[in-house]
Amino acid sequence: MVLIKQVSEVQAKILKELLADGRRSQEEIAENTGLPKETVKKNYLKMEKTGIITGATTHINYKIFGYRVVANMLINVDSGQAEQLIEYLRKMPEVYSASSAGTKGNINFVAILKTLEQLNEVKDCIKNNFLVLEMRTAIWTDVKEMNYNLSINVSNRKNPHIPVNNVTEQPARESNPKSVTIDEIDQKIADILAENGQIAMEELSQKTGISPETAKKRYEKLRKNGVLKVTIQVNPYKMGYRALCVFFTVTSDEKSFQVINKVSNIPDVISIMKTTGDYDMQIYAMVQDLDQLLNIQEEIGKIQGIKKIDLEILRFGEKWEKWPTPRQYISTF
Repeated sequence: MVLIKQVSEVQAKILKELLADGRRSQEEIAENTGLPKETVKKNYLKMEKTGIITGATTHINYKIFGYRVVANMLINVDSGQAEQLIEYLRKMPEVYSASSAGTKGNINFVAILKTLEQLNEVKDCIKNNFLVLEMRTAIWTDVKEMNYNLSINVSNRKNPHIPVNNVTEQPARESNPKSVTIDEIDQKIADILAENGQIAMEELSQKTGISPETAKKRYEKLRKNGVLKVTIQVNPYKMGYRALCVFFTVTSDEKSFQVINKVSNIPDVISIMKTTGDYDMQIYAMVQDLDQLLNIQEEIGKIQGIKKIDLEILRFGEKWEKWPTPRQYISTF
């Protein structure tokens, strides 16, 4: 049985800072939150010890790295093949975050691909090896990532009409990410940080074969230009969250930005994806109980411009000990 820890107000402030930037120093967190540095250090170590903080990883701008297709796929297979399919998907280099989506036999995963042709190849591989009953695809065109929008503790989420207080976010981008040139060293840096987002610059330089000063400059270039972002990883279940809910919506084209702005103000909504396919948008939210799920669903449903909502619920447990999962999509708008 997983032991559930109550996150204090102080710990919630620290976590939200690190979800916005996983490499923030204790001095920066203390300055941003008004907490004494010793308090920041003490609570950080406590959350590591209790398993609330479980690591650090990166969000990546896949377009800048040359990937043209990021697709979320929902597959329904014979229930007897569900675990086998998940293991099969996890071995595919193009796939991340493969898991059971609620009922056994419903599988959810994300594929990162260079071309649309590769998407068809992935589909064919699955169909040739498994009994597929249904397959739905949503291609993400733009992403708004905001894990720092987690309300984290119960007192912060009592009123769904009040948005979560903002944290100090990263500095504005210095230039348009489209102008950034990515080479093999940048790719290595992104790969290493995906495994350990808080790695020391000295160790990063050793693994990439460049000086610590160059490693730091390279990292800062990628960060400031919105190419990658380091974020802390947490165990949602130990923080009291019980499920990840995905709201698939159809919206009126002329109201999409209004919808996004209003959805962004709902506590515990952690990402919004614009999509092409069966839906126009996917809204991800973490919930701590049924009442919160119903409140979020009601808030989304009241927004003018949303014409249809479908819902998938992924139940949290021990397998969700690290969130965000490595290499999630960074904000593109």
